Amino acid sequence: MSTNEHHDFRQRFAAGLRRHAVALISLAVALFGTSYNTWRNQTTEAHRNTRAAAFMVLEALGQLQEISDRRFFGRDHSDANRIEGWGKVTVVRDMASLVSNDSDARARELFGTWRDNVDKFDTGDATAEHNVADAITRLRSQVVTELKTLN
Repeated sequence: MSTNEHHDFRQRFAAGLRRHAVALISLAVALFGTSYNTWRNQTTEAHRNTRAAAFMVLEALGQLQEISDRRFFGRDHSDANRIEGWGKVTVVRDMASLVSNDSDARARELFGTWRDNVDKFDTGDATAEHNVADAITRLRSQVVTELKTLN
């Protein structure tokens, strides 16, 4: 390609770029806007799901604390109480994984603590009640922290 041909090509390219500048800028803005909107919608949906799961976990934790208190302090050693407790601690374990990895880890700890201590409630073991209440408190605190970090 000669110098004149190269110069002509550059001039034609520059002229075409000027002629289509508005269209190219509009295309870039549209692509950026669509990308941002998609990202924002996905983030909003993820936060909405996390909030819903967190509120369900907090509600179930409150109910589990009541069940635990009835079992230990109220001496309700019925099978219905035991079954209800297992149901709540299982829901908590399953839903906490939707909140965060840290909440999931705390929920698994709570599940293990419940498993290891629920039968000791029947003998009046205060340490068992403390272990369960403490595990509930740690998970509740973790979930509340997660909620506060959502924007």
